[in-house]
Amino acid sequence: MLTGSMGVAALIASRDLFASSRALAATAPPAAPAARHFFVYGIPGPAPGPNSSVQAALPPALQQPAPVAPVQVAAQLAALPVQSPDQATLALATVAQGSAGATLTLTLIDAVSAAARSRGVLPLPGVPADASITVTPVFSADSTVVALVLAITLPSNARTITKVNPLTGGTVALPGATWTSYHALAYFDLSAASFSGPFDLADRPSLALSTAAADSSDLYLWTLKEPAAVRSGKGDPGSAPVPQLTVYPLGSGTARLATAASSEWPTGGEPVVPLAAGGIARLVRGRDVEVYSASTGGLTQVTLGSLAIASAKPGAVSMRARPDGTVLVADPAIGRAVVADPADSFREVSVISFPAPALPIGGPAGKIAQSADGGVVYVLGGAGAGGLSAYTVATGALTASYSDGEQYSGVYVLPSGTVLAVRTASPRLAFFGASLAPIGTADTDLNVTAVF
Repeated sequence: MLTGSMGVAALIASRDLFASSRALAATAPPAAPAARHFFVYGIPGPAPGPNSSVQAALPPALQQPAPVAPVQVAAQLAALPVQSPDQATLALATVAQGSAGATLTLTLIDAVSAAARSRGVLPLPGVPADASITVTPVFSADSTVVALVLAITLPSNARTITKVNPLTGGTVALPGATWTSYHALAYFDLSAASFSGPFDLADRPSLALSTAAADSSDLYLWTLKEPAAVRSGKGDPGSAPVPQLTVYPLGSGTARLATAASSEWPTGGEPVVPLAAGGIARLVRGRDVEVYSASTGGLTQVTLGSLAIASAKPGAVSMRARPDGTVLVADPAIGRAVVADPADSFREVSVISFPAPALPIGGPAGKIAQSADGGVVYVLGGAGAGGLSAYTVATGALTASYSDGEQYSGVYVLPSGTVLAVRTASPRLAFFGASLAPIGTADTDLNVTAVF
């Protein structure tokens, strides 16, 4: 919902921001790593229309914290930003459309300076100005390539449709059209700072929604044929469309593998993780892990029993890789997180139980975070107390908590180790040490959707 309008990116260079970065680099010891900015994504509010933006700031120091003031980096984005696996780069995509066709611009932001490190412009010939274009950027596992999945929806058969107002009985004339979607691929090579593509996948008509992931060599893409275009009838369930997994070598528009996936439709919102043990894991229904073979596309499925709990409300389920090759799967709506081992048929290594928060779904997306070494997880406090809590992964024991009565809506661990919590009231950003001791707050005019 936050794709924003299809305008050209507005990249803003702040002298204060870059001056502070240079001063930090000048005063830091030679062996110390440069401090990385964090990035806040959302929509300014109130706003007359979609205007998704990204702001950047340096996190406060644990000792003698300095004021934090986020500075705008980009606006009018056409896709959710994507952070590279090494956390060094943020990819921002924008789309401009006109009578001569469409143009996609990819800008890569360096996390140390918060400045653009490179930019690529990709013409999309033959795409009319009234088309809808959705962009899904995906970093390769080694952070060297950004794959872009383009869902292009074209209108045709423009006509006027007459509808009856059920309240008044009168008729209303409305514009109508037939919309047909297809997908295309493009790739941006970071070392060469150049695009390849676009490659038309010739999958008309398909649902615009898709799910994508990448390892260091391939792009994995789940798509579904448009159900309305597939002939079906009573007593013929086999005619219903089946989602397809297609695997493309990075940089190519020719698939090396295509196979039927599970019956779960791709939405772009289900978590997908490349596994250290090999293969790709896709989480569906909040508890079932589908594991696809990277070589054959073969599917096996495992149900995480500790997450198979009914809930009266939905939660923002998540699945994240951990430094030791295991994965952390969490459902805040039931107050449960599981560490599972993909190398051992997703055996549950540990289970962390916590009170369900008041805001288990909705923006921001981060409802649970883990420390850099994976030893601690941070969650939103329970619906009654609010605040934040920290649990040791190995034992599931509560190790720290903080509450001032505030109901936080999101929690993240920044590369510096600082814990960032998002609030619904001003100031919207609150910072904590690893033990959840408060170290400061900052404000932003964005309705925060994600933090990177």
